[in-house]
Amino acid sequence: MESLIQIINKLQDVFAVIGEHKIDLPQIVVVGSQSSGKSSVLESLVGKSFLPRGTGIVTRAPLILQMIRYSTNDFEEMVKITKNRHIKCWASFLHKQGIIYDNFDEVRGEIESQTDILAGSNKGITHEPIVLKVYTLSFDLTFVDLPGITKVPVGDQPDDIDEQIQDLILKYVEQSNSIILAVVTANTDPSTSESLKIARKMDPDGVRTIAVVTKLDLIDKGTIQDTSDLLCGHRIPVKLGIIGVVNRSQMDINDNKSMKETIKSEKEFLRINYPDIYKNHGNKVLAKKLQDVLVKHIKKTYPILLKNLNDTKIRLQNELKTLRTPDSKVSFVLGLFKDIYKSYCDTILGNRKDVSDQVVFGGARISQIINEEYLEKVKKIDPLFDLSEEQIKTILLNTAGITNSSFVNLKALEIMIGRQLKNLIEPSLSAVDSVRSEMLKIFDSIDGNILETLKRYPRINYDVRNVLNAMLDDKLINLKECIMSHIETYQTCLNTTNPLFLLKLVHSSPDKDDADDSANISLPSIGGITREDTEEDEENLIQQFKELLSGLNDYSVETSKQVKIHKRLIYCYFEFIRDILGDYVPKRIHHKMVNLVLNDFEHNLDEQVFTPYVMNRSFDEVMVEEDGVVEDRQRVEQLLGAVNKALKNMVDIQCF
Repeated sequence: MESLIQIINKLQDVFAVIGEHKIDLPQIVVVGSQSSGKSSVLESLVGKSFLPRGTGIVTRAPLILQMIRYSTNDFEEMVKITKNRHIKCWASFLHKQGIIYDNFDEVRGEIESQTDILAGSNKGITHEPIVLKVYTLSFDLTFVDLPGITKVPVGDQPDDIDEQIQDLILKYVEQSNSIILAVVTANTDPSTSESLKIARKMDPDGVRTIAVVTKLDLIDKGTIQDTSDLLCGHRIPVKLGIIGVVNRSQMDINDNKSMKETIKSEKEFLRINYPDIYKNHGNKVLAKKLQDVLVKHIKKTYPILLKNLNDTKIRLQNELKTLRTPDSKVSFVLGLFKDIYKSYCDTILGNRKDVSDQVVFGGARISQIINEEYLEKVKKIDPLFDLSEEQIKTILLNTAGITNSSFVNLKALEIMIGRQLKNLIEPSLSAVDSVRSEMLKIFDSIDGNILETLKRYPRINYDVRNVLNAMLDDKLINLKECIMSHIETYQTCLNTTNPLFLLKLVHSSPDKDDADDSANISLPSIGGITREDTEEDEENLIQQFKELLSGLNDYSVETSKQVKIHKRLIYCYFEFIRDILGDYVPKRIHHKMVNLVLNDFEHNLDEQVFTPYVMNRSFDEVMVEEDGVVEDRQRVEQLLGAVNKALKNMVDIQCF
């Protein structure tokens, strides 16, 4: 049976081919500064020298390194290709299926070549991984080797190379299923280690971090005790352990010192310099530790990984539904139009299941516009805006002409009320515009799958939106004319005997100056009704106002008092009409725009869009897909296939 790590390797292979994905795989991510000995650690674990070396950024693409303890079947497959039974360790690349490398200098060359293909030859980096499989008799282990952390660009490196590398590293280490292998040099202060800074940032409790201390052989003899404290975990707060290693020096590399000799030298060095703890350190101990940690981590994260894969499968299946090519184009379009109409109505009528808890939208937003924002706007309008007492006096005199003005000048009153009611026109018509805009906006908040389908077919999308836009324009014109006519009626036809208006007058309270002056008017009371007044008092006052406004009692008063009473009449009549419009305009918008659009939308789609498609036999023409949709469909199909393949592999994990 394959090992757990080999099963995860298969998942890595699957998703490496796809490219960008959001599946968080359990894996060991190697993080270290340039020249920290990161490459030497990996080569010691593999037992082969195969990684590119040199100055500047050598690793410029994520290298997924899979060490595989090969089986008899693996060996026989290799022999079929190479015809060589003497090979004991070999490698292959995912991007070069069927090619076997037993010369690891060639492996190094292929890594360099593929890096240039993916990242370019100008020292830039790429997020696209290279997958390298190394078949060995040692053990199963897998790593993601990332570019070394740098601060200063060198040579042809981009100016923001440090930020690019940080972004790439964070992309891997921020995943909760990643184990961070932080490479730290023994001859530097761990508090300044860039790899540990990143580890602490993404794993503050150190629960998924292992520290590897390199270059133990380069420290002064006098600092060995300090290094012992470091290796014992007294200075680096990580939970998965700290392991010191001694790798090949540059001289060893130049002298072609074998890995076997390196391991032997390392063991002797540790035994002599760290006699109490040497058994807990070294590359062999590191390999065993990493293998144990990774296996435990895979078992621990299995339920989460399985859930993520299943969730992704459902999401991709739904996405693929919107990208599918319909068998019957006629049925598809007809069904699409029905879905559009239903989703649009549901959004306005509040029947959506996916109710937002963040924003008010759909019909609720329309209600806000006409029942709250509109009313609030008209209530803020001053009934006497831009109409001073001096202006009232002038209008009264001018409308009287060569005759004396009666106490209530109905001609002047009509002119002044008509003028003030104009101030209600703009907010009323503006409310219509706002609802029209909102009803267009609502279309963009219907079911997301429907919108994605429409996006695929630009012609259908245009035709459907054009129908809605034309309907709203038509309703807008008629509705505005209706509201304008309604307001104009009140401007030109005063109804001063309306009981509601008279009640406004009776219950209105003039300002202090008006109250003092009105006491001299020969009406029994021109003030407002108080709590102590009776219904009989109210009726008497209403009757007096009727007589006053009808001209039956043509009182002769001085001009200032006449101005006061007209000012009060204008104020009360404006409020009377404002109350009427506050009820009329929202209901009219609701009835003549919202309801009519909902009632006619499906019929208009059928009559103006679907029927012409049928008559003109233009379904092939209108269902030409948007650029890139075919590629999107292929991408989703490929990723869904990868997820299904991954889920199939995940079944094997349950057996462990």
